[in-house]
Amino acid sequence: MKESRKFIALVVSLILALSLGLVGCNGGGGNNGAGSDSELTTITPGVLTVGSDCDYPPFISMDGERVLGYEFDLLEAIADEMGLELVYLPPQNFDTLLASVAAGTKMDLGASSFTITDERKQMVDFSTSYFDSNQAVVALVDAPYTNAMDFNGETVGAQSGTTGADWVRENLTDPGTVLKEYNQASELMAALVAGDIEGAFYDEPAAAEWVTTLYTNTHIVESIPTGEQYGFAISKDNPALLAAVNAAMVTIKKNGTFDEIFLRYFPDLTPPSLGA
Repeated sequence: MKESRKFIALVVSLILALSLGLVGCNGGGGNNGAGSDSELTTITPGVLTVGSDCDYPPFISMDGERVLGYEFDLLEAIADEMGLELVYLPPQNFDTLLASVAAGTKMDLGASSFTITDERKQMVDFSTSYFDSNQAVVALVDAPYTNAMDFNGETVGAQSGTTGADWVRENLTDPGTVLKEYNQASELMAALVAGDIEGAFYDEPAAAEWVTTLYTNTHIVESIPTGEQYGFAISKDNPALLAAVNAAMVTIKKNGTFDEIFLRYFPDLTPPSLGA
């Protein structure tokens, strides 16, 4: 009888072990993709929720209700590779985006041409960089400026919370310099055209787009070599999402999708190596 009981107990143990093994293979809940496992979760299951100011062509902007641009197309390819639906929140203020990403309750990822800096990395994690950039200063075509330092002591503008604003504070140190900060880059350019500021400091690729399309009475006075790199922002509490996004970026780089998207918007530039 004792031998029979031992045999039954052994059979039950084997059945339980096999059951647990099957559950582990299935992975349980969560959103899987890009080589991830059940640890990958998003705010809404099956959805990658993105926050952006949506005001920075050619990277990301709005056409009516439709989001478009380089970062949008890139994230579409990334989300598709991860098996997730891409959903955008209504346009956000740039200078509060990183705090919202860090909280991890409203958006899974922030996409607004964020320059990766040590200060910002204390708040959020960043994906592998996908674009190399510099700063630029823009002025009216008939304004008497030839370089960035000519604006020392003048009234200038930048988007709030950006590296452009940081550059002005660090370099235009004349007591007469006045820095006006704006919520959106479009507000910055509108202020320049209206004569409220003498120069607008922001990222060179966006400046090049706007001076040739929307604001043709302005020009880039000088490109400032700051050697910046853009990354998507992700909460530090979601390392599995960061790993999945980076893995998806490697995949679309290898299959040519990344370079195709990049050259669609920047045909005169060389696609980056994704930090490899």
